[in-house]
Amino acid sequence: MKVRIPGYTTLTGSPVTILKMMQDARMLDDLAGDDLIQEISSTAWRAFGISLQVSGGTYAERAESLLREMDKNSMIEIEEEE
Repeated sequence: MKVRIPGYTTLTGSPVTILKMMQDARMLDDLAGDDLIQEISSTAWRAFGISLQVSGGTYAERAESLLREMDKNSMIEIEEEE
């Protein structure tokens, strides 16, 4: 997956890797796993009034769902790889 964060950078990797890179870049608090997903979702609601509907049975599925929801709400842009 390739994710462009407008005005910042482009990240490439699995959804889990992309969330980790976002966290390492200090864009996110020092949280892990579902706590990280919850924090992003809560921040989207508090800051922008955007409700991110995250689903999935595994953390990897929820990470991808989160990124796709962020894309759908124009917070990031997912560039499909060829």
